[in-house]
Order: sequence, then structure tokens, then C-alpha cells
Amino acid sequence: MLYVSGNFMTTTYIQFDAPKSDNQTAKDGLIKTALKKALIGILTKITPKANPDFDDKIDEVQYWLVECDNETGIPEREIGLDKEGRVILKMPFKDNYGYWTDNNLLLNDFKEYFIVSEISRDSFEQNWELFDKISNFEIEVSDFECLSTVVDGGHIYLTTEINYKGQQRKLIIYFADKLDEQKVKERGKLKLSGRLFDEGSQQSLSLLDTKLID
Repeated sequence: MLYVSGNFMTTTYIQFDAPKSDNQTAKDGLIKTALKKALIGILTKITPKANPDFDDKIDEVQYWLVECDNETGIPEREIGLDKEGRVILKMPFKDNYGYWTDNNLLLNDFKEYFIVSEISRDSFEQNWELFDKISNFEIEVSDFECLSTVVDGGHIYLTTEINYKGQQRKLIIYFADKLDEQKVKERGKLKLSGRLFDEGSQQSLSLLDTKLID
């Protein structure tokens, strides 16, 4: 999808599967596969030093979203999604220069070496902004209410009130594992870790992919 500013198309947004050194897609021939493996080897040796906050996350990326300048083909921003489609990194960000934005590949190279699909600017921007709304979070709760849904065979979730950044906020807790859902019925005090989703002070907080800490 091309982003149009005035009469000029300036940016292209693409999505492709994260390359794995042992994978060969239907688009690959033997020569292309060899080139891709060489490319991946170079990238994995160089990029972690340039991305101190995300060097342990890059291997977890299943899908890449990349913004490229339409005139030069240079990648400008990138987003990494895990196998569940959740945003786990974005770059450039703080001291992290980037995985694709810090090398010599251009838009045409992505199209040549990977199976690329174009996405909308809105989709890219929504994922870019989502990263800033989610953070790793740990909490202990003792005053909570157990509720349930009928979705996917039934799930238990919790609600509680917490003081977050000086404000009293409602927190809704969703578990990653049904086994943990069952355990909460037996405990009066819970220590939890998950991904905190904050859409603003007027909305409830959500703790996603929550796990019990024993």
C-alpha cells in the first residue's frame, strides 16, 4: 500500500515471514536459497549488537512489517510480530537501530528474496503505536473477583482495582493457560506476570497472557 502525500506516493508498507536459515519456500530456487542463507548469516551476526533491548526478541519474530521509502527503497521503520501476531519489537526505537533498517537491503531486494505482501499505512501505524501501550508487568493481588466466559469452552478471568501511576484503575486479567485459570480458585493471594495493555486513563487496564508465579 502506498502512502500518498499531496500528489506524491512516498512510502510502501510490506509484510513477510521472518526468514529462517533452514527454510526454503516455493519461491526459492537453489541459488536463491543459498543467497538467502548467506544473507541471514550476515544479519544474525551483526544486528544484535545494534539492538540492545531486542537482541533476545529477534529470534521470536514470526512476521515482519517494514516501511520503505518509495523513491530510494530504503527501509525506514520495522515491526516484529510473534507467532500469535503480537507486537514484540519496533525499530528504530531508543538505542535500537534496527534489524532491516540497519543493513543494505532495499524494497526490491525484499520482493526478490522473500514472499512479500503489501499492507496499509493504517495497519502499520496501529501496530507501531500498540507497542507503546503494552509493557511487561508483575503484580500481587488478593482482592479480586473471578468471572467466566463461554468462549472456547469457557475461560476464567479476574477483575480487580489497582493504583497505577497514581490513579485508581480497573484491571482485567486474562490467563495464557487454562491450568492457571483453575489454580486461582484455590488461592487467596496471587503473584502474576503478563503483558499490560493501557489504552488510556479512561479505559480499563488489561493484563494479557498472564501466568501465575509460584
